[in-house]
Amino acid sequence: MERVTPKPGTGPSRKTQERGHYTFETYTTTTTGARYRATFAHNVDAYKSTAVLLAQSGLALALDRDRLAELRGVLTPAAAMGDALLARLPGAGVVMGTTRLS
Repeated sequence: MERVTPKPGTGPSRKTQERGHYTFETYTTTTTGARYRATFAHNVDAYKSTAVLLAQSGLALALDRDRLAELRGVLTPAAAMGDALLARLPGAGVVMGTTRLS
């Protein structure tokens, strides 16, 4: 079987990773016509960010049980941990915001 993924050790250099960061922006329009932009930013590379987000999710599941939804089954992180996870992310360096555009 032909390998289609990068070989181990061929990812970005440590120097490149240290310069990494990302910002997601999403836009929406409400049923009344108001427009909003939501941002989610982390000033670390995607590799480190994945570890941070997983760790914060684990902490929310382990330590914030009383704040979690009563939903069961296969859930998205937002449905499963909601405000408990949102409260943890800024302390881990994640910046989130919402701006009304119109």
